[in-house]
Amino acid sequence: MAWMTYISNWFEQDDWYEGLQRANMSQVRQVGLLAAGCQPWNRDVCAASGDRFAYCATLAIYVYKLDHRYNEFKLHAIMSEHKKTITAISWCPHNPDLFASGSTDNLVIIWDVAEQKVIAKLDNTKGMPASLSWCWNADDAVAFASHRGPLFIWTISGPESGVTVHREAHSFLSDICTFRWHAQKRGKVVFGHLDGTLSIFQPGSKSQKHVLRPESLEGTDEEDPVTALEWDPLSTDYLLVANLHYGIRLVDSESLYCITTFNFPSAAASVQCL
Repeated sequence: MAWMTYISNWFEQDDWYEGLQRANMSQVRQVGLLAAGCQPWNRDVCAASGDRFAYCATLAIYVYKLDHRYNEFKLHAIMSEHKKTITAISWCPHNPDLFASGSTDNLVIIWDVAEQKVIAKLDNTKGMPASLSWCWNADDAVAFASHRGPLFIWTISGPESGVTVHREAHSFLSDICTFRWHAQKRGKVVFGHLDGTLSIFQPGSKSQKHVLRPESLEGTDEEDPVTALEWDPLSTDYLLVANLHYGIRLVDSESLYCITTFNFPSAAASVQCL
């Protein structure tokens, strides 16, 4: 009888504890949100457009918008749809409400920030979209590439919707770190590679693969990855190139000549974005 009484009391105490937990939980309310930080594993994980900017955590994209009244950026939206690590984002140059993202689950997504929803998905991309960029010469096309290429172009809508392959941007000898479309010259694109070289393609011109390797690497098997690329907005040919260790170069993409170099003041310094 004593044993049965003990079991009975144990259940009564347990029920009382669960009831106390429910009472305490009913008084809990969210008073703030601590946003995740920006991931360090991929390069094109920050993007800006107008009064908004976005960055990628591992599985979510945080969008901030400028509060003009207080002149500070405030968290506007958290976009979460990818099931594996996000690899890159790119804001649409033609529509400030749209941006694209890619991830290691072989998925590319088009987002509408204003409505905070997904408007298009491309499943089962042929290769992981390690680099991604909205096309400057098309209103509704996003380009992406896996590590060795090729460059795929996804036209999202219209009579030519679907995925096509760039005629020349394929069969690279070194992994692609990042790439940039030219904003003025239609169809011109540059790729930065893991070995420090550049590949440049332009309709009507001879393609240039794995050129302009930093002088310090010539004749060696060492690698100095291209960490950032930006076309000069005041020129059709000039390009800024940042390598992890070598520094920043201003190069002429037509003559394949290095115009000037910025050397870091310390060997410990490096550039992650331009």
